[in-house]
Amino acid sequence: MDAREDPSSLPQSQIVPVSTFVDLTQYMLFKESEGSEDQGWPCKEDLTKADLESVMYKGCYLWGDVINIYINERFLKKPREQLHNMFYVNTFWFTKASELVARYDKTNHAEEAIIKITRLRKSICPKIRDEDIQRSLSAWIFVPIHGNNHWSLAIIQIHNDVAMLAHLDSFQGIHDQEAIFHVLRTILCLTMPIDPALVQTRIMNVEQQQDGHSCGKHVLQMLAGGAKKESEGLDRYFREEGLKYIATLD
Repeated sequence: MDAREDPSSLPQSQIVPVSTFVDLTQYMLFKESEGSEDQGWPCKEDLTKADLESVMYKGCYLWGDVINIYINERFLKKPREQLHNMFYVNTFWFTKASELVARYDKTNHAEEAIIKITRLRKSICPKIRDEDIQRSLSAWIFVPIHGNNHWSLAIIQIHNDVAMLAHLDSFQGIHDQEAIFHVLRTILCLTMPIDPALVQTRIMNVEQQQDGHSCGKHVLQMLAGGAKKESEGLDRYFREEGLKYIATLD
């Protein structure tokens, strides 16, 4: 076993001080960034044998670390200006978002939940400010989603004071799409000047996987499809047709 896989073999300073999955997601999301201010979360720099096997061998389920490293290497290490108006979160983000929104729903406008939701939203892309959105800034935010041993992708589009939420799923029926939209809508409307009535939702028709394990690879393909539109100006794709185009890219 690699030293990086065995916490007992690591110096105490390198062991994440967490004991539960909830603690871990909080640590991953809110730890002070040591690199790019757009990153805001630590990422493994290398892959374990299990990670590599999940990429290389047919029939293997893609591990979350692979998706996080892909996002980090492909997007987050680029200068902000090269990403135009596209932003990316890691695979832990939606889990934490769901937890905070559930707490908000239960406590009915609890101040603590709103503060944490605001902080969570700002962890997406610190350079997007509310006043920028009011000045016609457009943003595309890509959110990988994991649950029930399945991966899918949500895309948030913000244009002026209007938002559109899209869900792209290569095996529809496993993830609750309305629940996903509720979480994202709540995050946006509590922390940005966006009217809930102006939040549109779309369930995109994407190529369906023919097996029970390739969902993660479909998510990587959809992320890469969005990246291909960098030089073509995503603003003009602020329509359902644009998302359909991205979803069907090889």
